[in-house]
Amino acid sequence: MECAVRLGKTQIEFERGYYVMDLLDVMDAFKRVNAQDTLDDLNVAVMSHTTSVEDFKRFAGGLQKQAGYGTEPSESKFDESGFKQLQMKLKLGI
Repeated sequence: MECAVRLGKTQIEFERGYYVMDLLDVMDAFKRVNAQDTLDDLNVAVMSHTTSVEDFKRFAGGLQKQAGYGTEPSESKFDESGFKQLQMKLKLGI
């Protein structure tokens, strides 16, 4: 839905048969979306230099939390039973 709104059309317009778009309108909408993303990146870059380190860490941490990144790295553990199953499958040619 967000993509539809960013391209200047509502979700209802797409659902109710608005599927033929003028190519120039699509290109203009794509340029607007790219410009908005570039402005977001620029805002983060400028903010990293003009704010205190702690404030920027809080800002970046909030974005990471919204993106679904965990605060602690997950530990990779060797799964010996899974490895043995994989070896057996490879030996059987499965």
